[in-house]
Amino acid sequence: MSSGPYLHGHHASVLRSHSWRTVENSCPHLIPHLHNTSLKILDVGCGPGTISVDLAARIPQGSVLAIDPSQEVIMKARKHAEEKGVTNIRFEVGDIFNWGAVAGIEESGFDIVHAHQVLQHLQDPLSAMKEMKKLTRKGGILAVRDCDYSAMNHYPPNEGMSKWLDLYRSVAKSIKCDPDIGKRLHAIAMQAGFPRSDIDTSVSAWTFSTPDERAWWCGLWAERSTKSDYKARVLESGLGTEEDLEEIARTWREMEGKEDGWFAVINGEVVAYNRP
Repeated sequence: MSSGPYLHGHHASVLRSHSWRTVENSCPHLIPHLHNTSLKILDVGCGPGTISVDLAARIPQGSVLAIDPSQEVIMKARKHAEEKGVTNIRFEVGDIFNWGAVAGIEESGFDIVHAHQVLQHLQDPLSAMKEMKKLTRKGGILAVRDCDYSAMNHYPPNEGMSKWLDLYRSVAKSIKCDPDIGKRLHAIAMQAGFPRSDIDTSVSAWTFSTPDERAWWCGLWAERSTKSDYKARVLESGLGTEEDLEEIARTWREMEGKEDGWFAVINGEVVAYNRP
């Protein structure tokens, strides 16, 4: 079993988004669990590694092993760790469905197994969570965060933005992914074997409203809509055309220029306790 096609690919516009992420803005639910500076953490689907390196910097006596299926982004992650001077971290090409191929990963081997914006891109998120549970030691935690596209919102009202959202969700579903998975992470954790009483749930948001925030977020999506692997997925699916994507890119640029523009990304979070 593999993780399957990644809807966004690794275009520069995608990696800019991923590289903005930190522990503070992307896994606030995990912060209360980082008081022990000797933790052993596995970061699944780490991308360019900014969250992973931030985690490692917070546990100087511990260690982080971060995996991602893309050799390209693993090389970028290693460079980021080197630039930050963080040495208690190791990045390896790896897939959660074939974790046995990665040296240093073993069952019950980690105090924390973490995945950020990963399950939404998998055709079988339940199996992935079951594998992550196997890798969490007794007494450890599994921490997962994913957005819910169906809950995203924007202002002012704009038909083009609604078109973007409808198209994105349809294309994701066409490759058997769930773009709205953030709202049911707790349910997947229950199916994976965690009792409901051992699962904490929370919600947090990214908000893009200031001129700089709008320029960054809207610029990413305008570029992603016409230049990343997402464009190819749209065209392959037959659910949209190049003209649709050009229109959507223009809509993002219009949103960027709106002084009263506002965009919210809603994220569901779970911390599941692997009780002894």
